[in-house]
Amino acid sequence: MYLEVYPDVVFLINFFIDLILIYLLKKVNKKQSSVLRMSLAAALGAISAVIIALYPWMNQIFKFIIMYVFASIIMILLAFGKLSTSDIIKQWIVLNLITYFVGGLMNSIYYHTSLRALSINKGGLMYLLITVSLITIITLFGIWFLRLYQVHRPLIYDVELLLNDRKIRTKGLMDTGNCLYDPIHRSPVMVIEKNMMDNLLTDKIKEEMDKAKKYLNGEISEMPWDYADDGFRFNFIPYRSVGKSGMLLTIRLDKVIIYTGYESICNEKVTVAICDNKLADKSDYHVILHKELL
Repeated sequence: MYLEVYPDVVFLINFFIDLILIYLLKKVNKKQSSVLRMSLAAALGAISAVIIALYPWMNQIFKFIIMYVFASIIMILLAFGKLSTSDIIKQWIVLNLITYFVGGLMNSIYYHTSLRALSINKGGLMYLLITVSLITIITLFGIWFLRLYQVHRPLIYDVELLLNDRKIRTKGLMDTGNCLYDPIHRSPVMVIEKNMMDNLLTDKIKEEMDKAKKYLNGEISEMPWDYADDGFRFNFIPYRSVGKSGMLLTIRLDKVIIYTGYESICNEKVTVAICDNKLADKSDYHVILHKELL
């Protein structure tokens, strides 16, 4: 029997699918990664798929070891860096569950929708793009929905805050009553004490922050920075609590890493509101986290 294989087509299709799988794994487990690292991981997965395609007579056990064990573990390490053994096992299990979930959805869409005709008449690439896009949207919506209604009892976590080349580590309270959202980026907002924030800011940024606070308090009438400039930017968000309301000065941190005791959860581009007062009398914590950051 003659079997014609196009390695370039096999590579491109599997690269795209593996990139989606790694991205979904990153979103599900709130891991830190970059486009480059995820692309390298997807490329490795695509290369292993090409190897399997070029040797279709390969033993099924070898195929399983190459695709679902060796390649999967190396992909996880490439995407997320050095991990503990237990975390690698966890990521491997979740990655395979996502793979089976995506594969099952693709088969269901193929056999139970009109997209099957599209894949036959116009080739499989258009079908693949539409199907994977639908699966990605459905999965991300499911993740958002579960996190929205997930209940976290108030706990204090170790929190690491990163801005430019500076970072600090402190304690953060998970408060389900924190319902602040950034009206511009539509993202959750955490609250931090000003004294803690000072450790992250350079002298120049502190000067800009003081000007922004004067503008917020009505001491100056003009915006203290130019939005056409690519420099550091502050923002304001409205808040309302029992008996009072007003505006809070906010900035965006590069990363916020929450250490739960059994895993680390990385959030990128997190908006933080700066509070002039102490958040706890006994200094038990200096940050109020948002429920959607976990």
